Amino acid sequence: MTEPTSGRIWLIRHAQASFGGDDYDVLSARGHEQAARLADWIVAHPELSFAHVCRGTLRRHKETLAAIELAFSTANRALPDTMEDADWNEFEYDAIVRAYATSRNDDLVLAAMRDPSNRRAVHALLAAALRDWALGELNDVPETWQAFGARVARARERLLSAPRGKILVVSSAGPIAQCAQAAVGCDAERTVALNIALRNTAVSEFRARTQWEMQIWNMLPHLSSPADHEVVTYY
Repeated sequence: MTEPTSGRIWLIRHAQASFGGDDYDVLSARGHEQAARLADWIVAHPELSFAHVCRGTLRRHKETLAAIELAFSTANRALPDTMEDADWNEFEYDAIVRAYATSRNDDLVLAAMRDPSNRRAVHALLAAALRDWALGELNDVPETWQAFGARVARARERLLSAPRGKILVVSSAGPIAQCAQAAVGCDAERTVALNIALRNTAVSEFRARTQWEMQIWNMLPHLSSPADHEVVTYY
């Protein structure tokens, strides 16, 4: 891979979606607050200007980036037009959990599906389902782990043609964890752990030279005070 002209690449996970609601792909009230806080923090730092902006096509990506676009507009700061790229979209969580439930119907942690407020149990369920998916142990999934990784690799490759300067990408935990795997060379199980640990509106920074390098992982500079603890979410 040739060295891109882009320099720093900021990958931002979307704000909290409506987990347990009728439409997960809509930001929750807390998600809108997270996105606004992130946007205000970025705008408050004039050195954070971007030469290229990209997002996935999911509504939660669009609504998260909309807060940043509004903050830039209000501050009379320029922001490039957004490029949409579906390869930055998340895998289908629901399909993977259903496949896991079919193959592991004796697993007690499946009760978490009926109680989305139990964050610890939900994380345990998602981690177990994603591990089985990554190991190729689930049937009837719309996308294999390998196909998902190849899709995200295509998205990374397209950034090579972006204009010189900082790049902003709004995506989801799965694609960002795949970028971390490409950077540090961890195995699938560790990549799943990175996925589960990624917080809503977290900032991760990479550089792409002969290969991707990870500079910052899972940071929340806009939610850094003890009073912000209740605003931090993982799903």
